[in-house]
Amino acid sequence: MEEVATITFEDLDTKSEAVAIVQRDADAVLLALSVRIDGDVQVVMCRADAKRLLEALQVALA
Repeated sequence: MEEVATITFEDLDTKSEAVAIVQRDADAVLLALSVRIDGDVQVVMCRADAKRLLEALQVALA
């Protein structure tokens, strides 16, 4: 998979360092989220589901 972005930020709940990693290939998008003190989660989704996630984030930011 090709890396698209690595974003570091402070988790507002734990005040811990966090990172979001986004990768892609022709068929899928990977999203990995990690908080230093509480572990990781990684999901691989089809491009259609990634688009739905993007749309939800855009609504949340509006």
